[in-house]
Amino acid sequence: MRRRGRAAAFLAFVSSLASLVAIALPAAAPASTPSVPELAGWTTHPLKMRPSDTPGTPSAPDLAWWTTHALVKVRPSDPPGTARSAELFAARNEFEPFQLVLRSKNKSLRGVDVEATELVSRSGHRIEQRHVVVYLQHYLRLHTASSTEGAVGEWPDPLLPRVDTYSGERRSAFPFALRPGRNQPLWIELYVPPGTPPGHYRGELLVSVEGARKITVPVQLQVWDFELPSTSTLRTSYGFSGISAKKQHYGRYASDEELLELTAVYARAALRHRISIHGGSMMPPPATFGDSGIEIDWQRYDEEVAPLLDGTIFGADDPLPGARATSVDLRTPPALTGEERVLYWREWSRHFRERGWLDRLFVYLWDEPAGPNDYRQVLGLGLQARHADARLPTLLTEQLVPELAGVVDIWVTLIQCIEDRPGVDAPCEETVPRAAYADLGRPETSLWWYQSCASHGCNMVGGDEFRGWPSYVIDAPAVAQRIMPWMAWLYGVEGELYFNTVEAYSLVADSWLDVRAHGGNGDGTLFFPGTPSRVGGVTHVPVESLRLKLIREGLEDHAYLTMLDRAGESDFARRWVQTIVQRTYRWQGRPGSLQAARQALGEKLSEAFGAARRNS
Repeated sequence: MRRRGRAAAFLAFVSSLASLVAIALPAAAPASTPSVPELAGWTTHPLKMRPSDTPGTPSAPDLAWWTTHALVKVRPSDPPGTARSAELFAARNEFEPFQLVLRSKNKSLRGVDVEATELVSRSGHRIEQRHVVVYLQHYLRLHTASSTEGAVGEWPDPLLPRVDTYSGERRSAFPFALRPGRNQPLWIELYVPPGTPPGHYRGELLVSVEGARKITVPVQLQVWDFELPSTSTLRTSYGFSGISAKKQHYGRYASDEELLELTAVYARAALRHRISIHGGSMMPPPATFGDSGIEIDWQRYDEEVAPLLDGTIFGADDPLPGARATSVDLRTPPALTGEERVLYWREWSRHFRERGWLDRLFVYLWDEPAGPNDYRQVLGLGLQARHADARLPTLLTEQLVPELAGVVDIWVTLIQCIEDRPGVDAPCEETVPRAAYADLGRPETSLWWYQSCASHGCNMVGGDEFRGWPSYVIDAPAVAQRIMPWMAWLYGVEGELYFNTVEAYSLVADSWLDVRAHGGNGDGTLFFPGTPSRVGGVTHVPVESLRLKLIREGLEDHAYLTMLDRAGESDFARRWVQTIVQRTYRWQGRPGSLQAARQALGEKLSEAFGAARRNS
């Protein structure tokens, strides 16, 4: 096993034209690094779960309940908590989640429903009810652990909405039934719209059984005095195949129109989570070659990607208004000659320059070249790209290879290949330190990275040598799915690649039953097919995973760090990041530590931006 050992069909390519700057590798936190308190129970920041402050309804005779933060995966037999309310902190234009856990004590309960109220500030400002989304967490049974960090049994991952956020339909997961002696977690997601005045807001969750109110859960939200950008500050490119989605949703290929409709809703779902996709409908724009050159029909392609690249997919009343994709892949028909490929790529560059999209376009040269023979082919393709247009960015999933430096703009290294880990062999021929990419002296060069089955063991149950890496498998700790953007900021990595979001869609008949791939549970699968037969309603929608939500949380954390950096507070941000991240393989997994760091970052930003607003 050299690296992932995966097919290249959905390998991501990531584009960034930001200048590459040298950074020092992270060292142990200095003496001035803020201390992180040991936090007991659920009393953590930024989400405080308080047993006694503004308590909610006591447990009913047959129904126990408690709240908890978003950085724990609640399994069916986990012991009950004691918290009776949720206190959250968030910026404007930010999502912030928590969990409510219900447990029937002695008997089955049917007709259980959960609704959220609007949130109202002391001065009467409101966050509408539609900005609080309630999801039922669905358990998947895992028969094999991903690694020694994981475990078999039931794990929460698919999130079934009460009302979906794409078509606005009421879905069939609510009301639901509780079985005695089993936890049923719910994921509660608040969104703070742009322009929301800072301050303290209050609302409630209302739990009913067969129409009778049983539980009232107080929810408190402190809106900080700053606003996150709608577009991710960390560039991303996550794989998606509309063709695979069609297979799971419809079981057959009926028309290009259905394919494009399904692709559009998945692209919208990804961007709602601050993620850009590549692959899409998998349809390259058709070209005609003649004596006078090439003509490409852009109409259908532009209809697919323009809303993502122009920032029109979300309107003023939507979450993340104006959000734009941070990357887009160049789709090449497979049968072109070398000369035709040059003409085709040149026309892409021209079109994208006219549309103002060229800074996010990239040509994927090769998937993890295996040695000199592959390198020669990479070099040939890279020279074709340079001949097409020297400004056309190219991408290669490989750590730095000096002889290819002239034809590669975006190096995408495996996270395990950026520094040595004592006592563990890296899954690559050699590790290349971060500073080596800056030493190239080419300002147009950028560095991205990715995690893969090398984080848990490819086509095996990984042993102790796989502990400690960021990982997107279902049975990895929640912090492992939020930590990579923190690392990216610290190491000066400009983007993140992930090979697929619907990998299981093309591997099994029903991805609700089996999402194991490449030795990992859910590896490459961050969505589930929301067919009407599965989730109710009449439209097909993507069902988001708990892991996708955690990834978005990490991307929002990256925005905090980027904003502090731009505000001249990079030293402050770095000190706090170093309380969490020491190395790519050594980071603080306690939820309370990450929450305390985020709290400090948020308060610093709120103070700085609030003062600037008041003085303007």
